[in-house]
Amino acid sequence: MKRFLTVILSAILILSFASCTAPIDDGGENGSPAKDSKYFFVVAGKNNYEVKIDADMADVLEALGEPLKYFEAASCAFDGLDKTYTYAGYVILTRPNGKKDYVNSIQLSDDSVQTPQGAYVGMTAEAVKGIYGKTTEETSTMLAYTDGNATLSFVLKDGKVISIEYLPV
Repeated sequence: MKRFLTVILSAILILSFASCTAPIDDGGENGSPAKDSKYFFVVAGKNNYEVKIDADMADVLEALGEPLKYFEAASCAFDGLDKTYTYAGYVILTRPNGKKDYVNSIQLSDDSVQTPQGAYVGMTAEAVKGIYGKTTEETSTMLAYTDGNATLSFVLKDGKVISIEYLPV
């Protein structure tokens, strides 16, 4: 139980910082960058729906249905509300842009879900490197892989993955 609470509190802290990132400037009206990333989350059981950074959250909600939990708060970086949608094993955070909300980050919080490549919470850092290869950035507590508009980040504790996060570049 203590480990679970530590993971949840860490996730809340990380996600609160993730929602306070600078706005993406792509020169377009909808906030979507020019280049998608090869890193995205696939929701098994929902026709293998792909949840991508900068996706229109209305489309995501239509595909995934109602979350287990929902939370919103005034955005510290954008005009409007940052919204948090909690599903079994993962959390999606959005950022407002005009009248729409866009996926700002995705966090995998337990081993009931995994990346399309097979990485999951609980695996070792070495196993992650075996799947993804050379990191874009690496510390003793994080492995990161960046492509296009997203970074796939593995948060580590004692050499094991405690959280997997898809974040905007």
